[in-house]
Amino acid sequence: MMLSNLDKVFWPQQGYTKADLIEYYVKIAPYLLPHLKDYPLVLVRYPDGIAGKFFYQKEAPPSRPDWLPTVEVASEGNRKSIRYCLVEDAADLLFLINLGCIEIHPWLSKQTALNNPTCMVFDLDPHASQSFQTVVEVALLLKSALDTLGLTAYPKTSGASGMHIYVPVGKGYDYQTVRECAIAIAKFIEATDPRVTLARPIGERGERLYLDCWQIGRGKTLASVYSLRPVPSASVSTPLLWPEVTAALQPSAYTIQTIFDRLNRMGDLFQPVFERKNDLSGVLRLSAKS
Repeated sequence: MMLSNLDKVFWPQQGYTKADLIEYYVKIAPYLLPHLKDYPLVLVRYPDGIAGKFFYQKEAPPSRPDWLPTVEVASEGNRKSIRYCLVEDAADLLFLINLGCIEIHPWLSKQTALNNPTCMVFDLDPHASQSFQTVVEVALLLKSALDTLGLTAYPKTSGASGMHIYVPVGKGYDYQTVRECAIAIAKFIEATDPRVTLARPIGERGERLYLDCWQIGRGKTLASVYSLRPVPSASVSTPLLWPEVTAALQPSAYTIQTIFDRLNRMGDLFQPVFERKNDLSGVLRLSAKS
């Protein structure tokens, strides 16, 4: 496989090049690959770096090599099918990154069970006027609610201004069921904290933090754990321990340069997402009453 345009600058402020992008994903692959395996992927491509135009790509590129795994998925209404890329090993990942793919967005469900998400997710997206302290406080309120319901959750920085909370779920729950459970929990947070909104139209949110649980849907995606983000610091979506979610938390500290020291010290903090599966029966009872 030929790598191209390695000297092209992708992060102008830091001077990081496409070669740095590729080197990062080669080094992070042992941690990242288990979180991508069997999930259809949406690529976010920045052919000219973060200062240039970008686009989301669902369809696998026609020029892909024969060895790159893909999966054909019928779109809504079965009007058309989309062939998504998959990643099984480092070579597959490297091919996609060489396309200028800074971010990787996996589905929430695997190719073997496309209608059944493996996690309930909450995306905490603050308004520009809100500090990260607000994100921390809302995340801890959400954790308290999840604890009360007997649900174990795992936080990660979004790599930008927010945070993602993952709640692994057992087999057999479909997207609608998991989404309804998430909405029931999110409505409680919205009612408890006036800084939070579930309003989807941007014009209706005001200066409130958007607690997004609408990404729980077939074909919808979030940036993967360990995905780089197209921000000046080249930050990484990084898993956290709950005791780290404090006023001292600085998501900008986790970057293309610093993440590996953390991994060497702490390992993959998202590993339990594979192993701990939550039962949603208690939340379903709550959802039925709301």
